[in-house]
Amino acid sequence: MAELQGKVAIVTGGGSGIGRAAATALAAKGAQVVVADLSSEPPTDVGDSADVRRLVDGTVARYGKVDILVHAAGICPRKPILEMSDEDWRQVLRVNLDGTFYVTREVARVMAKQRSGTMILITSDRGVHGSIDYAHYAASKGGMLALAKSLALTLGKYGVTVNSINPGLTDTPLARAANPQWQDKLALDVLGKSSEPQEIAELVLFLAASGGGFMTGQVVSARMRYGA
Repeated sequence: MAELQGKVAIVTGGGSGIGRAAATALAAKGAQVVVADLSSEPPTDVGDSADVRRLVDGTVARYGKVDILVHAAGICPRKPILEMSDEDWRQVLRVNLDGTFYVTREVARVMAKQRSGTMILITSDRGVHGSIDYAHYAASKGGMLALAKSLALTLGKYGVTVNSINPGLTDTPLARAANPQWQDKLALDVLGKSSEPQEIAELVLFLAASGGGFMTGQVVSARMRYGA
């Protein structure tokens, strides 16, 4: 059943993990999907506003609109705060928070003009609860959550919805790299296991289709906090 037939979606971070699963799921439902990633061709650096502008302008030039944004691009390097350099901090904020601003700003301009659309940001429970050794990542995700709510308040009058997904522990290359003691991390999870990217993609599909018509400014958390 092609629920999203005729819809145009941009998926950032679509080269792997949750982004890739979301892009595949959207395409399976009939959407035209533009994948943006540093590993894609041409590569897109979401921390570069000119790159982001080319991405969105190119999508509109080819397809005439943007109906769905799934913003999954991000980085999560481990660095204890007592060892964190200015550059360590700046790089994570550049990609995760500046990148979210650049992407949502450009897509918002298109969606406001067409008076329709839905944005889905892949955020993190670390943005709510904080994180040991990942303060820069937690700060960037907290900023994303606040930005998403602000966008929802601003864009509602244009018929645009904005929601966030906190996926919890999900088996992706990014999560594996950020958690080298994977089995120890699983033991702390309330279910004792990780989610699969395809399972988070199901939440994306809900928000991109039926949920995107009536939900806005919400955070969908897939899991309780570890150890709760």
